[in-house]
Amino acid sequence: MSKKKVLILGSNGFLGRHTLSCLSNNEQFDIVEIRDSSELDIRNYEELNSYLKKNRPDHIINCAAFVGGISYGYKYQAKLLEHNVKLGINIYQASLENKILSVINPISNCVYPENISLYKEEDLWNGPPHESVYFYAQSKRFLIALAQGYKKEHGLNSVNVIMSNMYGPFDHFDPDRSHALGALLKKIYDAKVQKENKVEIYGTGKPLREWLYVEDAAISLVKSLDLESDYYLFNVGVNEGISVLDLAKKIAKKVNWEGEFTFDLSRPDGVRAKTVDGTYGKKILGWEPQIDLDTGIAKTVEWYMEENG
Repeated sequence: MSKKKVLILGSNGFLGRHTLSCLSNNEQFDIVEIRDSSELDIRNYEELNSYLKKNRPDHIINCAAFVGGISYGYKYQAKLLEHNVKLGINIYQASLENKILSVINPISNCVYPENISLYKEEDLWNGPPHESVYFYAQSKRFLIALAQGYKKEHGLNSVNVIMSNMYGPFDHFDPDRSHALGALLKKIYDAKVQKENKVEIYGTGKPLREWLYVEDAAISLVKSLDLESDYYLFNVGVNEGISVLDLAKKIAKKVNWEGEFTFDLSRPDGVRAKTVDGTYGKKILGWEPQIDLDTGIAKTVEWYMEENG
């Protein structure tokens, strides 16, 4: 049986590099990659189209995105929408022209409405996203709609995988680009190294979040390559949240730091609570995330301390 040729867009990014690693361990795939915009700017249609004509992949896993944490969402409101919409349009136009069999899109769960706390696929369009992620979320909603439109009009297959907040090795850890887990790990580790006894948490520490270990996220994308040709939209998650403060305490225990947490109440909390119902996704893939939060935090802390020790 001939191998499937898979192009990974954004293979140098957080999710992209784990997806590349996961694919590399599977003999049924040939892999090509566009690491980042310095290698090929996907916003330039002619560059992307020429690349696809030359390399002729069967499938695309689209890990390319312009993204950051809550502060990023407030700082780059127009840019988040503009850049990500350009990426999506070019990817689908070039995929159609080059007869790509399917496009697989990882989607952040911030696309869900701000007024619900348990994310189910049927509720996706029942309200606007939270203001803290509004423009990035709208760009990803556009991508979902684009995928559906290209299936209906042109027969191009897509898999849209909505994921819980990801974490793990090679995540962003700087305050502007990281999610809560990465930012907390950096702050707590720095406090330990510098022998400080206080770490500041942005907001109240009360919001509930669900976390998906990045290797599980990558596996869900690779498994999506085996689905029958169609249009798909489903969640990958386990419906289990943890408060930001309790998350910080877990990280502190793994880092072996025993200080005190303070709260910067001038910082926004974002959505009050969000967990992901992965029931439908589990049915579609015949699989669900395998790495529990304690194990994932331990793996992430071990990697981070080795990198920064």
